[in-house]
Amino acid sequence: MKKISVLFITMVLSTLSMAADVSVNYNGEIVKVKGNFPAVGSKAPVARVTQPDFAIKTVGGKADRVQVIVTVPSIDTPICSAQSKRFDDEIKRFLEVDMTVVSMDLPYADDRFCKGQGIQNISIASDFAYGEVGEKYGVVIKNGELKGLLIRAIFIVGKNGRIVYQEIVTDINKEPDYNKVMEAIKTANALK
Repeated sequence: MKKISVLFITMVLSTLSMAADVSVNYNGEIVKVKGNFPAVGSKAPVARVTQPDFAIKTVGGKADRVQVIVTVPSIDTPICSAQSKRFDDEIKRFLEVDMTVVSMDLPYADDRFCKGQGIQNISIASDFAYGEVGEKYGVVIKNGELKGLLIRAIFIVGKNGRIVYQEIVTDINKEPDYNKVMEAIKTANALK
């Protein structure tokens, strides 16, 4: 119980340090991000995304499972591809957790990626039709050559519909801290 409390306090403090106007690094350049990230403890916004078969999936809000919303610029890039494959492998330990990787890629590209990489344990989805994840989670890049794409970020949503963890990766060319993410998933999954 003490370990869960320490992790939760750490997550809250890291979230409080996030500013509304955020910049991240991309190839040595600073790019601005919408930056209205939902804070740890706040309600996770409900957003629609499009799956590879063009079905609509809803992420955020209350659910019967812990949700992990991962945003990436494009699954067609080496870092995003490696990250998605690693999460697909890691999440096997948590079959009751729903992880969705969201980018602005078209569903055709998402379908090709899933089939080509054998993705089975996570959902790959697109924000192209509604733009709700980018807007509501504040992860849209506002300038530069990646303008309109999503930054690399992770939001873990408890069953009660509240954000229990967030990680904004400040360098787009870096992968997230997998150990922290998986520990946060484990903790969130243990909460009632």
